[in-house]
Amino acid sequence: MKVLPIVVAGVIATLALGSFVPDSQAEKIDQTYVKSVYRSASKTTVAFSDAEGHEVAQELGIAVTRYSNPAFNVKEEWDFIHSDLIGGSGPQRGYYVYYFEDGEQAYGTFEGAVNTVAGQDGSWKSTWEGTYRYVGGTGKYKNIKGTGKYKGSVGSKEPFHEEGKETIEY
Repeated sequence: MKVLPIVVAGVIATLALGSFVPDSQAEKIDQTYVKSVYRSASKTTVAFSDAEGHEVAQELGIAVTRYSNPAFNVKEEWDFIHSDLIGGSGPQRGYYVYYFEDGEQAYGTFEGAVNTVAGQDGSWKSTWEGTYRYVGGTGKYKNIKGTGKYKGSVGSKEPFHEEGKETIEY
């Protein structure tokens, strides 16, 4: 009859371990953002003679980004933008770092396209859109994952404005 205690112990262990759910399972969060304050901290461009208006640029842009989720409290966003434009239009890609109010960081990559149209009166308007992906962070954002889409515009007659929508987990 020594078998019965072993079987009972096995059943108890199976039930205990089988119902174990780690606390670290992340909840998926859908959120949106609006970015309406942006400044170029530095920009370097190189002009190429292969096409009229062809330039490659690297820029550090610093933005204030407000999320629909108040717990995702970004203090400042730094964007490291690489673009290859002809007449102000073409692909762009780069990296971003979010600096949160609590000192933590989250970072990722983005890629998209810019389109610039010039008016006969000298005015201009640039629009852009693309996708981005979180790749890591610090503290509670160490294992952040997620993707999103963004679109924005700025012009000689209108202020900078960008908005995005994403699904993340951390």
